Amino acid sequence: MLRDIIPNYSIIHIAGREYHIRYSLNALLCLEMIYKPLPELLKVPFADWSIEDVLQLAHAAMCSLPENRKAVTFRDFDYVEPTLAELGELVSMEDLPLLRLELADAILSSLPAPSDAGEENAPTRAMHEGHQRAMYVDVIGRPEAEYWESTNKEIAQRIDCYLEVKGEKEAPILVKRYGEIRQGEESI
Repeated sequence: MLRDIIPNYSIIHIAGREYHIRYSLNALLCLEMIYKPLPELLKVPFADWSIEDVLQLAHAAMCSLPENRKAVTFRDFDYVEPTLAELGELVSMEDLPLLRLELADAILSSLPAPSDAGEENAPTRAMHEGHQRAMYVDVIGRPEAEYWESTNKEIAQRIDCYLEVKGEKEAPILVKRYGEIRQGEESI
C-alpha cells in the first residue's frame, strides 16, 4: 500500500504534551554519542528501563522534531530540546510506565522486520552500518541527509526494493486470498 512508503511517526506523551517522534539514525547516533547504543539498552526489558534510560531515549527521539534540525545537523546533541534537564523536570514517576511503553513501541516501529532466519540454508550476510550507508548513499544514490533522517526499517525496505528491481533479490510472492462465493454472486 502507498502508506507503507511514507515516513511513520510515533507519539509519546510528556507532561500532557504529545511529541511526534521517530528513531531515525540521527536519534540513534545521539543516543550512542551521549549515552549508550540502542542494542545495549534493548538487552533490558522495557519495563525495567531506569529513569535515566527513559530520559535518554526520550531526548534522543527529540532529534526528529523540526525545531531541532540545526542542532542535529551540527551534531550538537546537547542542544536538542527539550534538554535532558528539562525532560527530567517534566517526566513524573506516574508518567514512567506509559512513557516506557510508548518509547518501546516507537523503537520497535523503527526496526526492520526479522529476516527469515528459520531457513537453515539461507545465506547470512554480515552488514554493518558502513555497508548499509554505502548501499543507500553510494550505490542507490540517495542523499546523505535522507539516510540519517530515515529509520533502519525504511532503509532496509528501500534497499530490498532496489535489489528486487535490479533482479539481485527475489521479490516476495504475492498471495491473494479469495473469500467464499455467496449464493447469487458471481466470481470475477
